[in-house]
Amino acid sequence: MLSATAVRGETVTLVYQNDLHGWLFPSSTRTGIDRTLLVLTQLFEKEQSAFYAVSGDLFGGPLLPENMKSVSELAIWNRFSKELRALGLGNRVLISAGNHEFDYGLPARDAFSSGLLCANLVTEDNRSYYVPYRIVNTKEGLKVGFIGLLMEDSPRILSVIAKKRLKMVSMLTSVEKALAEMGSLDLTVLMVHDHIYDIIRLADGLSAELGVDIILSGHNHEVFDQPLVQNGIYIFQAGAMNNCYGQVDLVVDKGRVVSLKNKIVYLKPSPLEHIMLRVKEKVDELDGKTVAILKQSLLGTFLRGQENSLGDFVTDAFRWATGKDVAMTNSASLRIDFPVYPGEVFELKEGHFKTMAPFQNHLVTGKLTGAQIIQILEGDAVMFQNQVSGLTYKIDRRQPPGKRVVEAKIGGAPIRMSRIYTLTHNSYCTRDENMERHLHLKPGSVKWKPTTLVDSEVLYNYARHLKVIEYPSEGEGRIVTVP
Repeated sequence: MLSATAVRGETVTLVYQNDLHGWLFPSSTRTGIDRTLLVLTQLFEKEQSAFYAVSGDLFGGPLLPENMKSVSELAIWNRFSKELRALGLGNRVLISAGNHEFDYGLPARDAFSSGLLCANLVTEDNRSYYVPYRIVNTKEGLKVGFIGLLMEDSPRILSVIAKKRLKMVSMLTSVEKALAEMGSLDLTVLMVHDHIYDIIRLADGLSAELGVDIILSGHNHEVFDQPLVQNGIYIFQAGAMNNCYGQVDLVVDKGRVVSLKNKIVYLKPSPLEHIMLRVKEKVDELDGKTVAILKQSLLGTFLRGQENSLGDFVTDAFRWATGKDVAMTNSASLRIDFPVYPGEVFELKEGHFKTMAPFQNHLVTGKLTGAQIIQILEGDAVMFQNQVSGLTYKIDRRQPPGKRVVEAKIGGAPIRMSRIYTLTHNSYCTRDENMERHLHLKPGSVKWKPTTLVDSEVLYNYARHLKVIEYPSEGEGRIVTVP
């Protein structure tokens, strides 16, 4: 990390977010994008070289009527952009494409009034379909360039764009082409929506001559209190669901970042906002039935890389519904937190369960050997994916591959490698194309049996069965990491 001590050069401030996933409106537990507007207005007036950048996935969030999905998010974003343009600040607001922008088809080229940055989605003759980059000349005399980049191998995106005779091309090639067109820049920022390990690989492939300084990343919902540094490039990410934003203050001199200071700012309603909106929600929920009382927060979106209370609840529900030895679900399927404020309880309503599990996956079951289950856990020790029920284990990442799981039990008894155990998971993760990523097993190595059970309905029934739900926020100690 470079020192933030006084140095010569011009200052630049980047306020960045990613994976807003439609959480743009205020509630008793979260702020809306109107709060962001206030923050930016004050900052932009003070700092002439300040920018706001969102690295993909505006869409794909709360439960909405079918005819409002993507439409409402886009309407809010465009109004937000219009407000900033009215203040003469519109050219300092940027958004790049994420995979969920393609959940409802191909967004029109002009759908985003701010422009949608994406350099590597191109036509048959290799012309950028959206805006590949933007150059902003600041009042302080800096030339700042932003390039949007999107994951190259998403089956959903590839299916959508193929119908329009579009294609994805290499991110590296797209960066090189864009920078050749952009000319000399004082600060070069990539806005990349992809798995973090692919972003790291991209950074490794960028030669120093290209002059890339910053990568504002999205997709993994990670919170980097301090940036990753790869090949001399700083990589930032700020959680998800509009729970926080990042702000990095830079000093740029002669085309180099000579100083930076990063901070993560968490967003939450003021006590007055909380009380007012809590009352409003009570009124809004009069038509809904209370299914269960939540006494402690169910948290999952900020604790993806570890056991968490939402994962414990969901996997317990899966195992309760199927009666199998073990249940798992991928952390990425946990799409919303349910915070409980001190001295309060939270009433889980019927509609909350479809928000909790918005993808409507079916449950599947399979028979696995103890050795296969250990293989899953060994994979998770390196790239954590699965919340668990019926299973406890301890990992030591200092051990060599194949030895990182130092203890594992099912039903309180040590796992026997040759014994057959039953496991339930969701249908998405067990597809052939997803097995290696989410279960660290070869496709076809397990014969999965489909069920008629839908995840959100299982969660609803399990909550109704429990009546009162109270899990420790960071989990029950099912997964332990040796310090």
